[in-house]
Amino acid sequence: MQIALISVAPPYRGGISKHTSILVKKLALKHSIEVINYKRQYPDFLFPGKTQYLKDEFNLQLGERYLDSINPITWFKIGKKLAERKYDLVIFRFWNPFFAPALGMIAHRIKRKSPATKLISLCDNIIPHEKTFLGHFFISYFLKKLDGHLVQSSQTEKELHEIIETPIYEKRFHPVYDTFPNKIEKNSARKKLGLESENIILYFGIIREYKGFDILLRAIAELKDKKTDFHLLAAGECYNNRREYTELINKLDITNHITWHDRYIPDEDVSIYFSAADVAALPYRSASQSGIAQIAYYYDLPIIVTRVGGLPEIVDEGKSGFIIMPENPSELAAVLAEHLGTSMFSEMENFIQGYKQKFSWDYFVEGIESIYSRI
Repeated sequence: MQIALISVAPPYRGGISKHTSILVKKLALKHSIEVINYKRQYPDFLFPGKTQYLKDEFNLQLGERYLDSINPITWFKIGKKLAERKYDLVIFRFWNPFFAPALGMIAHRIKRKSPATKLISLCDNIIPHEKTFLGHFFISYFLKKLDGHLVQSSQTEKELHEIIETPIYEKRFHPVYDTFPNKIEKNSARKKLGLESENIILYFGIIREYKGFDILLRAIAELKDKKTDFHLLAAGECYNNRREYTELINKLDITNHITWHDRYIPDEDVSIYFSAADVAALPYRSASQSGIAQIAYYYDLPIIVTRVGGLPEIVDEGKSGFIIMPENPSELAAVLAEHLGTSMFSEMENFIQGYKQKFSWDYFVEGIESIYSRI
């Protein structure tokens, strides 16, 4: 197939960009593919982090950077260009209604000029974690322009049915990332990070309200009354008010139990953090799925997730991790207190080595091919 993929990609940083860069390589093994990247993803005033870009942005660029999310002229030009090239398939990566007007206009132009081209979405989210004004209207406008859809969780599957009564779609779980540096010896990783505790809990990724970092902090406060030899390693840039978290840490008197690296962690350092940990905590208030969970599985690291969205679907309870109720620091503290310092998490690591094979990139690509064959 001749495929065009419209998506954020390097030099932009983040999980979706990383996923796109791997997906392109996997698709290119069987198909011809062109990437249409963003010239401007978010206006600076809408982006809560320090920078949208990877450190070496010019050397890491993937695809041509045509699309400006707030410039309709680029929407028309890209739609015209893709229609003229008469691709077999155009894939629209979708995760936020902010991009729906641009993507919907591009899809409309392609359909008018090249009706034989098939259009599908690759949905990371449909309903956003943080609700937006007119969000549902724009989401519906965009998704109804397309022929098919690939979703990555039952939560997103349900949301798709709420917008389109009988959609043509496939569900494929987020694959395990396989391009990070190899796992290193645990004590060596801890030494690099200056950690001495025998039991390390990892929180990894950006800090936003829906990800529940404050819930984890409250769980740590309860855990310190039950155990002494443990440490929370938090690695991720804060997109909310950092002061709220530092004040909470001080109020809970848990400073000595936390190391927080408030910054974006580049790919070359990811293995140090996951190799140092015994378990990763994902105390999310909402989620459709999680790339962090799939990084953890790549490093054979057990996970504790909340019963929200598609997170429970990727955990074999008691074997690859644990599932707890959201907004419940006491339950999280109880699970950690019961299993830290025992053989449980080591046994889970052995199980995950085989379990993670179900989250393969080949199966994900087959999902795209299956949709194409049905529309």
